Amino acid sequence: MCKQSRMSYKANMNEIEKISIEFPLKGEWRFLRPPGHHPFAFDFVKMDDKRKKYSTESKIRFLLGNIPSTKYYCWEQPVYSPCDGVILQTGVEWKDHQETNIWKTIKIWYNATYKNQPNDADGKLDLRPNVGNYVMIKTGGGQIVFLAHLKCGTTTVKSGQIVKTGDLIGNVGNSGNSTAPHLHMNIFDQMDDPYTAMVLPFVFKEYQELSSGEKWETQKLNVPKIKSFIRSCL
Repeated sequence: MCKQSRMSYKANMNEIEKISIEFPLKGEWRFLRPPGHHPFAFDFVKMDDKRKKYSTESKIRFLLGNIPSTKYYCWEQPVYSPCDGVILQTGVEWKDHQETNIWKTIKIWYNATYKNQPNDADGKLDLRPNVGNYVMIKTGGGQIVFLAHLKCGTTTVKSGQIVKTGDLIGNVGNSGNSTAPHLHMNIFDQMDDPYTAMVLPFVFKEYQELSSGEKWETQKLNVPKIKSFIRSCL
């Protein structure tokens, strides 16, 4: 959907002082950036109390059987607006994957890489084959906060609606090119032309990050380490 050279990415690093948002979830989450993601496009998942498993089921069941999406700890967790703004657009009514397994993961990866691409529907680009159900929030500075893979039927906002930081916008799902329930988030510079949209750096205003010494440390105007455990200060 977006193309960005190293040169344009470096140029956008200056934006990091201008874009600061709140953490869009409550409770403890793991902060990820899977292979192939832009440096400032992130995923959020929940784990068990021991921080060992993403679902109540075993890895063996993932390899040899199926794990229902409902068994993942982040399934249906509420998602909140990380900023004040106006809902630019939403994508809804895209069905969730009801289960996960190794073969379905491979198939989804293949479709995401080679097959499923945004469709032009009545002059408007339909992003749902890639990102599932989503919400785009336009900030006062004109940037577009993008939250994707929401659960079908849970989106609570509509285009043109004014939202405040902390307003509920939907629930975590497993829609689109998603291999397991999670929340994806990044910020675009614009959405007038999605094909030329650039992903912008940003920081979270305040959050807590679990240190290597198993202590929660408050961070301000920063981005967590990849694979770290974080939680909201709200």
